[in-house]
Amino acid sequence: MDKNKIFQSDIDGTFELCGNFTAAEEILTAGNSFFDRSYFGTRILVLAQRPGDEILIAGNIIFTLAQVKAEIFIAYSVKEKINFDALKILGVQSDKIIFFENWRDLKNLLIELRANIIFCADYDSQTEFKNLSSDFENAMGEILHEDKTYRPEVYKKFACATALNSPPDFYAPNLLQTKRPKIGATDNYNFEIIDRANYSWKNRVRFPVHELCQKTLLKENPVANAILSYKNFRNDLNALRILNSDEIFFERKTDNQIFSAKVSDEKISDFKILDVAKSDKFIFEWAEGVQVQKIILYGDFQSEENFEIEIKFELDNLRAKIDKAGISLDNTFCVKKILPAYGLPLIIDTEKIFVKRAEISSSKIFGLGEVEFFANAEPFRKIQPFIKLTTGDNFFYKYDVPSEVEKIPVGVYKFHVDDPVKISAESNDENILTEILEGDEEIILNLGNAAEIILTAEVVGSPNIYDRAIIRRVGDLTQIQMKIFQWLDKISN
Repeated sequence: MDKNKIFQSDIDGTFELCGNFTAAEEILTAGNSFFDRSYFGTRILVLAQRPGDEILIAGNIIFTLAQVKAEIFIAYSVKEKINFDALKILGVQSDKIIFFENWRDLKNLLIELRANIIFCADYDSQTEFKNLSSDFENAMGEILHEDKTYRPEVYKKFACATALNSPPDFYAPNLLQTKRPKIGATDNYNFEIIDRANYSWKNRVRFPVHELCQKTLLKENPVANAILSYKNFRNDLNALRILNSDEIFFERKTDNQIFSAKVSDEKISDFKILDVAKSDKFIFEWAEGVQVQKIILYGDFQSEENFEIEIKFELDNLRAKIDKAGISLDNTFCVKKILPAYGLPLIIDTEKIFVKRAEISSSKIFGLGEVEFFANAEPFRKIQPFIKLTTGDNFFYKYDVPSEVEKIPVGVYKFHVDDPVKISAESNDENILTEILEGDEEIILNLGNAAEIILTAEVVGSPNIYDRAIIRRVGDLTQIQMKIFQWLDKISN
């Protein structure tokens, strides 16, 4: 784990700020396995409309991955003056900047670069982001059908709804999570896309922010400095909106077996989840049987209706069938399910089967946005599974708690982790808590009289996946001084 240090006061059981947090005894900082891996040799591509948009889409993750030696490329679709100062702050080299004009150019770029991880804007309120998202999905969809060897990790972002137009909530005692956009409260968010199709808020991908980006003063935050280097009169407000304790995306998986199938309507296999096909029957055929163990169906994201559907499979192998007539061998079976409204995913887990043909049908016309057939094995990931400690659903790192607070809730966010997580807490080198979290539940941590508590979370059976956070009890003077420092920081920008 990370062996960097912070400082501890030993005067009266609480921390009081004096100058720039100078104090006596040193202790371990927060740490996370996400930051402790090397990404040397990993190619990252961030797609943006024009210079500056890359920060809206992925500013924190660009800085984080640059710190762990990833090779970062930024591709713009509009040729404008580049802010090399901002990109240098983020860790992007000047020779890694690319321009493209249309989706055909973008397709060629994707083929040539073969980035391992791609970050891109999604179907957002601004037309330019919608166009970029559409161009990327057109290009990526064609590539996934044509090249079976290229399956990048893809993360899409609502750059307006969850960044540019988010609440300006940076100046809180501790960094807050990215807020869910709301109609009537979030600027230009006039259509509810969250919790439709792939955009389940509960299943959003939440990346932690680098230690240098955990500061609650803009002048100390490198991503804020990159934003402010644009010299725009709104940049201080933009920084307050963009910077949070997490950076969120929606993952689009590319290891879908449907890309090798012949389908009755290309819209259900075009990688465009909001491009809806309508029929009473959809057919999928493979030249050779493909392994399937999970099926995910996305209906029409604009439909308020649930549909009863039937899925029939023609298998590549014979199965034993038991009925009133006795036992016979067959290579077909079917299931009946309810396809949820608003395009929310219908997830079907099966035993491992090899499918040659499938039909999805209903007694009436219904819509499908995308269909996914997945094998039992997870693909190799450049971004490895990780966990992050939470309180009140906020990611926390070095967390200041008023001295009068006696308890706080503690939970764990999991990224591609299904196993239980062990949480332990120490104060003055003594263990004060050890608990196992099986799922999404929280525990209540009693702070007692501790001035400082070190929390450690580890995945049971995988101690290389861990997180550590530090809770500090602070008195009134510290809280007042921090508010003053934040006020001075705000007016100086």
